[in-house]
Amino acid sequence: MAWKGDQIVSGADDKSVIVWDAATGQQASKLEGHAGAVYSVAVEGSRIVSASGDGTAVVWDAAGAQPRAQLAGHGGAVLAAASAGSAVATAASDATVAIWGSDAGQ
Repeated sequence: MAWKGDQIVSGADDKSVIVWDAATGQQASKLEGHAGAVYSVAVEGSRIVSASGDGTAVVWDAAGAQPRAQLAGHGGAVLAAASAGSAVATAASDATVAIWGSDAGQ
């Protein structure tokens, strides 16, 4: 779960990322695109990053709720994601950490 300003973002076992309105507690949007449970989310600026049991992380456009990039390359479930500046870091069950360009999937 991540909280930024007026939004709370959570991952779910149903393979989705939910964006909540922090003031009302109501669901603002649902981001779908993973093939496995979402274990971790990070929010920075206009992007949301989700980490999933499907072995990928997805960088989403927070405003438009659309995927910007899918980050694939780990050999196991992606358990954690963090975002800083133009980079995204992921950690996976295969005991690896990767640092990616946030939009290019590099």
